[in-house]
Amino acid sequence: MRIKKINLPNLRNEEHFQFYTDFKGLVETNDPISLGIEVVFNAFLPFYNDELKALDIIRKSFLTDDISAADALRDNTFRGLCDVVSSANHHFMDEKRTAAARIQLIFDHYGNIGRKPYDEETAAINSLLGDLADLADDLTLLGLTDWVNELQANNVAFDNLKKARYSEEAGKTQLRMKQVRMEVDAAYKHIAERVDALAIVNGDEAYASFINELNERVEAYKLLLAQRKGRSASSILEDEDTAV
Repeated sequence: MRIKKINLPNLRNEEHFQFYTDFKGLVETNDPISLGIEVVFNAFLPFYNDELKALDIIRKSFLTDDISAADALRDNTFRGLCDVVSSANHHFMDEKRTAAARIQLIFDHYGNIGRKPYDEETAAINSLLGDLADLADDLTLLGLTDWVNELQANNVAFDNLKKARYSEEAGKTQLRMKQVRMEVDAAYKHIAERVDALAIVNGDEAYASFINELNERVEAYKLLLAQRKGRSASSILEDEDTAV
């Protein structure tokens, strides 16, 4: 009985970390001392924690104060524009009420754009501005041209800032994540080899439960990789000679 291999480098960052979270929990449930892997498991844990830190940085790379402030600015401009259009719907001049009604239809279509995730909001504002461009005369009549120009400027500024921050910070973290993943993979491989060796020396019975449970998790992630590539589950066996 042996621990099955899996091509861990092919897992995405979230999947890779989750695999090791499952593995860590399994070892702790079965007791690393009883399994005879206390020393190698303790050596594995710092690499696991390093991967968690790197993943957290990637997750938070777009949530810096300046990006959040830029998003809040465009949200505020959008809400102000909505309020002005809403007020214009009650204007005492029929011509302006009619113009406001036409513009209101567009805003009703998009809803509360400010609640969307960053990238979706950027795209939605661009689309909204495109639709509003067809009503340039109505915007001029209601004095909304400056509002629209401000919203466009806010949206462009936010998008440029987010892209710049991703290039400078998240890009560096991705390089760090690559190194961390290699380290945690090596530590895991060391543990797997030790368990396999102990099972040979001491017999399978003491390790059967742990190995079977770990192999179930390995198979689940191997199936995930196979499905992503549009392959049958059996075809991934061809990769096992080079897997971790």
